[in-house]
Amino acid sequence: MRRLDRAIPVVTLAAALAAVTCAFPTDKSNDVSVSIQTDSGRKVVLAGQKLLAHATLWQHAGTDSAEIKNVVFQWATDNDSLAIVKDQGYGGAEVTGIASGNVTLSARAVSFEKSRTDYVPLRVSKPLEIDSVRPSLVRFGDTITVYGVGVDSIFIAFLGTTTQFDFPFPGKIVTRTRDSTGFSTAKFWVTPEAHSTRLSFFGPGVFGDAPDTTYILPFDVLEPNDIAPRAINLEAAPLIASIPALRFFNPALAFEPLKRDEQGVDWYRFSQTTPRDLTIILTAPDVRGTFSTFLSDSLLFVPGSGTTPGQYFIGDSAWTLGPGSHACKGQPFSPAEAQPESTVVALHGMPAGRLHALSIYSQPGRYGLAVFEGYAADPRVGRDAHEEDDFCDAADARGLAVTLPGGSLRDTLTIDNAHDIDWIRFRVTGALGATVTAKIAALPGSATSGSSDVDLYLLTVPGGGASSTLDPKGASTDTGSTESITAPLVAGDYYLVAVDYLGSPVAYDLCIDTAGCLAFPAARLNPVKKALGSIRAVAGVRRPPLYRPAVRP
Repeated sequence: MRRLDRAIPVVTLAAALAAVTCAFPTDKSNDVSVSIQTDSGRKVVLAGQKLLAHATLWQHAGTDSAEIKNVVFQWATDNDSLAIVKDQGYGGAEVTGIASGNVTLSARAVSFEKSRTDYVPLRVSKPLEIDSVRPSLVRFGDTITVYGVGVDSIFIAFLGTTTQFDFPFPGKIVTRTRDSTGFSTAKFWVTPEAHSTRLSFFGPGVFGDAPDTTYILPFDVLEPNDIAPRAINLEAAPLIASIPALRFFNPALAFEPLKRDEQGVDWYRFSQTTPRDLTIILTAPDVRGTFSTFLSDSLLFVPGSGTTPGQYFIGDSAWTLGPGSHACKGQPFSPAEAQPESTVVALHGMPAGRLHALSIYSQPGRYGLAVFEGYAADPRVGRDAHEEDDFCDAADARGLAVTLPGGSLRDTLTIDNAHDIDWIRFRVTGALGATVTAKIAALPGSATSGSSDVDLYLLTVPGGGASSTLDPKGASTDTGSTESITAPLVAGDYYLVAVDYLGSPVAYDLCIDTAGCLAFPAARLNPVKKALGSIRAVAGVRRPPLYRPAVRP
């Protein structure tokens, strides 16, 4: 009986061993396979560098898999001139890149004849190699994406001799990518005056060219927009989700080449259904001082006929805003202003509707256009409480600033961006009218008070009781920002207009009364007048003529 008792565990153990033997695959099994995993999933190995790989043998039973240990693998590459592999034991291997190209790494289980070999494609590359640039056909203001290895480390990219800078903001928002396999991308704006060629690049210790040509059409993505406006919907989804206030942005637009003595035009029509503050910026650093930008609520192009060229017209009740060329209720106001180097217009509480922008240029070159939701004022002076007052309709909407005689106005305003303009509406009452004095003076200590030059103009309000037209009643255009006008005025409404001649933001004090503003800083004696040549230069800029019939394009 004891013998029988001792035999029971032996029999049980033998049966268990038999079960294990039946479950373990043989070298003829076809239900096993090899899988290769590279270090961190990388699929790129640089020439002269190493990449670690590991192989695993799996037994499959239905949907389940189990790892088989202690397996010897045979490693290989299909092209030893591109990469070699060395077995490290315990399933590991070391791949060494030799030369650029595509190679296949394989591993098979030596003792399992019918096991499935695994194959993994690898790329052997230099530290920076471009595979492709897409799309291949573009215009200025388009973007191109560079694909390859290490392209996210490109220092600078060229098409011809023209630098292509990062989309969307160089050094501000990162859009270059590198995935876990080792491939990367870089996105660039297509900037004027690039031409069709292969993209060239400089990187960390390397330079080279893309393998294919990028073909460039010699105009920007918003063309044609000379005789009809390019519509820009400010309610559209923002270009950059992380900057929702940026309603439109393209820094790679083009003032296209012109024939001799020609002027070019780019025309935009912004539309919005929601009232908002807006800041419109147009800058062309390579052709500063060769363009002017005008805003209007109503603009139309009338084609020419015979020898008569086409012209741009505004409506009979339209306003315009631009250097040296303004309009109020369809009537011109052309104060002298120095040619601006760029355009920055901030508008407070712009209503729903349409806003036209017309850029007139005389030299080809790159320019950028941006529209922000918000009011961007020069931080040295800030926005004053009277905004919006950059055009006469806005001053009308604000209401009367003062009624004379009997009242007086003393306030501080700002030229909050270069070539800003302030319209102030006031009223004169009484059968005899009144002698009105208006003065301005830059605030002492204002950041640009010493270099500013704000001029002062007095105009009638068309249909405001004093006149049916926009008539000049006085002007003070001395050098500097201390100006004074005294004029006898009949009953009616008037505009006092402060114009930034020089393009230098400044805070200034304002006085309007019938007592001579005696406590106000007096104008300098014998002030130096502006050079006549400067005024003539501005006056010679071609401006859109008036279109008398009401036009609401």
